[in-house]
Amino acid sequence: MPARDSIFAPERYAATRLPIEEATPLPPDVYFSEEWYEREVETIFRKEWLVATREEEIPNPGDYVRLDIVDEPLVIIRGDDGVIRALSASCRHRGSELMAGSGNCRKIVCPYHSWTYALDGRLQATPSMQDAVDFDKNDYPLPSLRAETWAGFVFINFDPDATPLLQSLGGLVDRLASYRMEDMVVTKKWENRFQSNWKIWVENSREGYHVRTVHRGSLDTFYPGAVRTAFHAEGEPMVYAINSSDNENGLYVPRGHTLPFVDGLSDSDNEATHFIIHYPHLLLNVPPDRITFHQYFPEGPDWVRITSWCCFPKSTVELPNFETDVEEMYYPSMDMFLAEDKGVCELVHRGIGGHMASLSRYSPSEERTVHEFSNYVLDRVLGPK
Repeated sequence: MPARDSIFAPERYAATRLPIEEATPLPPDVYFSEEWYEREVETIFRKEWLVATREEEIPNPGDYVRLDIVDEPLVIIRGDDGVIRALSASCRHRGSELMAGSGNCRKIVCPYHSWTYALDGRLQATPSMQDAVDFDKNDYPLPSLRAETWAGFVFINFDPDATPLLQSLGGLVDRLASYRMEDMVVTKKWENRFQSNWKIWVENSREGYHVRTVHRGSLDTFYPGAVRTAFHAEGEPMVYAINSSDNENGLYVPRGHTLPFVDGLSDSDNEATHFIIHYPHLLLNVPPDRITFHQYFPEGPDWVRITSWCCFPKSTVELPNFETDVEEMYYPSMDMFLAEDKGVCELVHRGIGGHMASLSRYSPSEERTVHEFSNYVLDRVLGPK
């Protein structure tokens, strides 16, 4: 059992474990501790399913995307057999990074000494190794991770014993089936890096309490007169959570929109925008006409890299007015939303870093899913209560 003064002592978090009506947020030091962060990496990011890319980003054999996830250089690549794989991007010879960015290749060739790998990671060519005793290139393929897909998303998992992806998604598979996300296409991506702990970004995404203050500029600019109402919550605890707002909240569907809604949605889905997390790594915003989603990659306790994606149905993208509409009515609001969220996450990170920082209570009506996320982190880092 950890000592009482250890950051991992369960009793330190007893107040966060209480029902939300009585609970207090996580202590500030868990947002800054290197020791705590390393435990998060091992128990969350190296154990759970993480979003790597969209299938359409690598549609053909040899298409690849390079990613760095918790300091691990990876390449997500489609093989000659059509299979998507997640391979180490570190050469088996002297460890050079093998690739950068995205593109297409017939082979994976190390830029250092030209060791060459097949698209499935098999080592095929090793110049000047003929005198190495008992060297067999078959013993040195690129290490690989599990890669599985759902709804057009490519997920990876460092844990070979993890629950299969579809099973881990629980009821989210059926809940979002009518949106046919596998038929949507990426139309724009945003890259950001926040000087903020990754948990602050997730917490901010989980509540609408901040909207009327932080997003006041966006609301006044794009949704004048919008009245924010409380979110409706649903989901499976510790699997996924959905916060939903009516479209008139002015959060995602533009006033006077001209782009069509997804065919076949229920009446309630036509009237709502859903803000979804599949723990720990898929953050989806789902209005009735498209999806946006966010990947977040922690880079130590103090930084998080965010990639945000916008996807529309193929039939919408093919409309003659599509480019004009999205540039005028959709993307500018996203630009502003992201800038506002970046600013406030960095404010929070700086604010809770002070020696006198002392947090009080959650709002039971506004921060229920923040409380759930805090307990998700505790369950992984410390073990279930």
